Amino acid sequence: MNNFRYILLTAAKDEEACLGEVIEAVLRQTVRPLAWFIMDDGSTDRTATIVRKFAAEHPFIHLQSGDPRSGRCFGSQYKAINAAYALAGSLEFDFVAIQDADQAPATENYYQSLLEEFCNNPRLGAASGFVYERPAGIWEPRRDNARDSVAASAMFRKSCFDQIGGYTPLHYGGSDWLMQLNVRMAGWEVLTRPDLRLLHYRLTSSAGGIWRGKFRAGLMDASFGSHPLFELFKSGRRLTSHPFLFGSLLRLCGFFWWKLSGRKPLLAPEKVAFLRKEQMAKLRGWMRPFGGTRAGKPIGVAVTKSPKTV
Repeated sequence: MNNFRYILLTAAKDEEACLGEVIEAVLRQTVRPLAWFIMDDGSTDRTATIVRKFAAEHPFIHLQSGDPRSGRCFGSQYKAINAAYALAGSLEFDFVAIQDADQAPATENYYQSLLEEFCNNPRLGAASGFVYERPAGIWEPRRDNARDSVAASAMFRKSCFDQIGGYTPLHYGGSDWLMQLNVRMAGWEVLTRPDLRLLHYRLTSSAGGIWRGKFRAGLMDASFGSHPLFELFKSGRRLTSHPFLFGSLLRLCGFFWWKLSGRKPLLAPEKVAFLRKEQMAKLRGWMRPFGGTRAGKPIGVAVTKSPKTV
């Protein structure tokens, strides 16, 4: 495992409130990245200044600044990630890790643990821990965590990352969702470790306002071609999650607004079909009173197609 090297990629937009803590959490890792490329995506606060301070003391940290722009945009974020990956073209490494600027590994062995998983399973294409948030001031698992879905801050095998062409910037968000969908369609496995915690300093979908974020998340689901029945059951399961009833209903409203507007999914038909097949399998699992896997045991997504390259 010591022979395997990884790079870290981060897109940061006005993250001065938490970026320092995120960088310090990475510096405490038992296995540090070969290089960390942080793209300042047009920040207007002290984001770039904070990165420069740490980069002056730690040469593996590299800052690249973009032009100032207003607001946040998911498409721009993943364009920045792709640009950061291009900067690593001359380096030799085995794994690519995406580190959100507002998420930090809670333990010092976070990346070492993920690398060990990759070493033990040559078919593993993507892996992450579980996201923890503190809506009431206490860190707790995010309700959106799923055993078959990696977090936005995830690690990829480089050969897998290259095979699927990296991230596709999407206007309504979901580039990380599409990324892991492509991973599974290419025949790789996905694994999450509930015991590995990622601390998320900003609530999911809260950028630009929590209510607007929930409605936009529904638009994102519809843009993927998510099955309506799956959306209904998923929303029902999340009625008690923060911000409780209204957040779940707003996401559902966004989903059906897209459908009633007559808009079609943005994904290719074969990807929509693959996604819906997975969703129906998950829905059947939800409806089985004793179905699923034992809590606390990390699992991967079983696939039958072998990856072209390992």
